[in-house]
This record gives sequence, structure tokens and C-alpha cells, in this order.
Amino acid sequence: MIALDEFALQSTPYTHYAWAEKNTKPKIWSDERHRQKLNGFLTVDVQRGSTRVDFKKHSSTETVIGIVVLTALVYLQQGFKHLTFLLDNAKIHGKKMEASVQQWLADIAQQVELPDYTLSFWHTPRYSPRLNPAEYLIHEVRRNGLYQVPCTLTLQEKAARINNQLALGSPMNDQQMHNLLGFIARSKVKRF
Repeated sequence: MIALDEFALQSTPYTHYAWAEKNTKPKIWSDERHRQKLNGFLTVDVQRGSTRVDFKKHSSTETVIGIVVLTALVYLQQGFKHLTFLLDNAKIHGKKMEASVQQWLADIAQQVELPDYTLSFWHTPRYSPRLNPAEYLIHEVRRNGLYQVPCTLTLQEKAARINNQLALGSPMNDQQMHNLLGFIARSKVKRF
């Protein structure tokens, strides 16, 4: 199983706080719309604990399709025959994405010989990030790579720090990943 989730790097940290009366918006100017953003796509091999991150300027269905197809090709090349992607219920992870991934892989198979494989997608229920192991690793990646660093780092420097960190190995060892999967398995999902 391969868990996938997105996260964003911002050009400047969030430091905009304001108090307002209940059910009103603060009337203080904010520059949030003018921040630069870089989207990270983290994939986690749940059995082996290995991680991979790709950074893109935009987060769209097409971007996710490309990430999933590339990840699937890596695993097919390694001899895996059954691939399952665990995704949250974001709009960009819907049926259109699943069908497009299948079509891209079918098109590639016409040009390059691919082994027989099955590909499936599991979606966590809405508003249940605690059921996706990638969410926990994103927290660890940020904590290990971006906490206690100068706020003057550029987006590319932040992305490089995360890439360098993951090149050293997963932020969680085997026992931590085992404990995390046990915690997720015991979690109960609230239904709304």
C-alpha cells in the first residue's frame, strides 16, 4: 500500500493573528494572497516505510495523475504486481483521477512492456486525516526539516532541505511505523 498526501510550503510563515467578535471577520489587512507557494506530494510505502516527495507549483488533478503514474511505474519496475494507493477524499483524488491513471498506464503499456498488475485506490472518509500514514510523515518531515530554521529561506531552499532529509531515510524507523499503523488500525472514525 502506498499512502499519498499533499502539503504546501509557503514563502513566509503564518504570523497573522487577530481577535474579532464571535461570527465576525477581523478588519486587519493580511498579505496571505500574495505569498508564494510550492506544493509537495509525499508518497509513503506503508510496508517498507520508504518515502518520496515531489514538488510542483500547482496542485491539480493532472499533477496528482502524474505523481501516481510515476510512482506506479517505479513499483512495477521493481516487480510488484498489486498496487494500492491510499488517498484522502480531496476533489483532485476522485474518479476522474483514477480513470486517467488507468488510461495513462494502458497507453504506456502499448509502448513499453509492463508486467500484469492490478491497481486499486482506497479513500479515507472525509475529515479523517488521522487514517492516512502520509499525514503523520508530513508532520515529521516539517518538524525535522523546517522547524528552527531562518524565516528567510526561499521555497526552493525549503524544498531542498526536505529532499535532503528524505534522502537520508524515512523520518520514522520500522518500530515507529509499526506503532503508527497499529494506532491507525485502532482509530475510530466519526461519521457525520
